[in-house]
Amino acid sequence: MKKRFCICVLLLSACSTPSSLLLPEQSVLDQKQIELNNISKLPSPVTRVMNGDTLRIVRDAQTPAEKDEMSLFFVRPDGTFSYPYAGLIQATHRTPEDIAEEISKKLSAIYRYPKVTTNIAIAPGNRVFVGGAVRNPSAYELTAAASIEQAIIGAGGVLPSADSHHIALLRMNEEGLYQVYFTDFSQFLLADNNRRGVILQRGDIVFVPKSLLGNAVESVDMYFNQLLPFSKGIGIGFSYDLNKSQSSTSVSIP
Repeated sequence: MKKRFCICVLLLSACSTPSSLLLPEQSVLDQKQIELNNISKLPSPVTRVMNGDTLRIVRDAQTPAEKDEMSLFFVRPDGTFSYPYAGLIQATHRTPEDIAEEISKKLSAIYRYPKVTTNIAIAPGNRVFVGGAVRNPSAYELTAAASIEQAIIGAGGVLPSADSHHIALLRMNEEGLYQVYFTDFSQFLLADNNRRGVILQRGDIVFVPKSLLGNAVESVDMYFNQLLPFSKGIGIGFSYDLNKSQSSTSVSIP
């Protein structure tokens, strides 16, 4: 009976919960790994316009008498806004400089000095998202330059079940598609590393995956605590040691 029960526990440990995310193949991980001392493969942070932003667009030759209210433009849920004499402008995923250049070109047929300056006046989506095996997964306001390490520490640090060797960074490109990169958080405190911080940009997602052992522990915990309501009655106990990568299960009949 005891042997048969141990086999069941091992099978459960080999399974991952439906909410678990599996890492890609090792070849993909190696290609997308952000080297500690060379992050040239990672695009530099870029400020891109997002849905819900409010842009301030001012023509450089604008007279002081023109009202400032006319310079504020809300980016609609479809990612567009309308500008006088320039028509409908697609804004989402573009830089303010790119938008200013398009508007300036369209105004060249009307004004002698058509150049405009564009800035993001209100940015409700100025956040980064930290999730996975961290203590406090949430969205965090990006009020200043922040690195992956700072974001993870701000989320309470990684859990014991985390795979800190493959922290994922999801960054959206100009086409609105996520590019995925990986970094090794476990080497963060090594004294002999002169590493550069990976600076985050708005909209970035930092995801901390679970290790294989962490997935196994979660699977067995869920099985005993949620799927076996009679476990407390018969005295099923489960203990594990993440540091030693060992697990044990005991059964007692009162």
